[in-house]
Amino acid sequence: MARNGPRQRATRYAMATPLRFRGHGESEWRGASTLNVSRSGVLFRADGPPPGVRRDVEFILALPLLGTGPRAEVRCTGRVVRLVEPDESAGGVCAVAATINTYEISGPLPA
Repeated sequence: MARNGPRQRATRYAMATPLRFRGHGESEWRGASTLNVSRSGVLFRADGPPPGVRRDVEFILALPLLGTGPRAEVRCTGRVVRLVEPDESAGGVCAVAATINTYEISGPLPA
């Protein structure tokens, strides 16, 4: 059955956690931090130049720590869908919106 009307956007959750990313085929990881995450994507601010729009990317984000012990990580693949112009508090660095196409959770998970 066809849906009429606008597609509902996935709920976004504000989350500031370290993220590493690289363009598809690149060997070096670059640093970033998340601004928000949803089931379909992530918004992050890169420490350096962002990847281009429509670029396939890999990224690893650390799940928030819910106690003592090491963090679990989520390794994802996706695609950059847009760049968000910085506001004054961002120090001139734009944010990167990327889809989450695949993911794998690794490391210890809280009980």
